[in-house]
This record gives sequence, structure tokens and C-alpha cells, in this order.
Amino acid sequence: MKKALVVLAVVLASVSMFGQNISGKWYGKLNLNGKELRVVFHISNTKSGLKATMDSPDQKAFGIPVTYTSFNDSIIKLEISNAGIEYLGTLNSEFNFVGVIKQSGEVFPVILTTEKIAKK
Repeated sequence: MKKALVVLAVVLASVSMFGQNISGKWYGKLNLNGKELRVVFHISNTKSGLKATMDSPDQKAFGIPVTYTSFNDSIIKLEISNAGIEYLGTLNSEFNFVGVIKQSGEVFPVILTTEKIAKK
């Protein structure tokens, strides 16, 4: 009986994570040769699916259209095709995306969180 309850708890936790609403602001920072650069993704759920924009506040760039947004099986993919930027991350149990931003052959680890990141 104990084993069945443990299995049921794990299954329910997994199902609830996959059904998460990821709409909102997601904050992250990446390290560019010793300089931190903050990014913010604004994700919304529309009738036609997920839509997103990106801000780079340290570069004073706001509302950059994300050309492709998907979230399946706890994996998010965000692409800004005209800038060659891609973010690929996995939603963890703490409701953070752990992943990387790829641009111009470079790979930068980035954790996206719903908690705002202050400028240093």
C-alpha cells in the first residue's frame, strides 16, 4: 500500500508540473566575458498558442519579438530567428527553467525565474 501511494504521489506531481501555466515574466542573466546581461521573456497564452517577447534591459532593448515559442513535456523553446538567438530550457521542481541561450555559435547557461533580477 505504501509503495502504491508513493507511486501515485510521484505521478500526480509530474502531471501537475506538465500542466503548469508559464504565462508571465521570466527573468534571467547570462555572463558575457565577465559582464552580466539581464534578459526578460514575457510569455502569454493566446488563442493561437504561446507568444513571447524578450527584453534586454542592460542594452535598453525592449519588446523584441520571439518568433517561435513552445512548451511541451516541461521543455521550453524560444527562438528569435532574425537575431539567431535560441533559448532551450527544462522546467524544474522549483518552477525555474534551467537551460541555455545559443547565439552565433556561443552557448550561455541561463536559469529563468519568475523573481525579478536587480541590476548590479
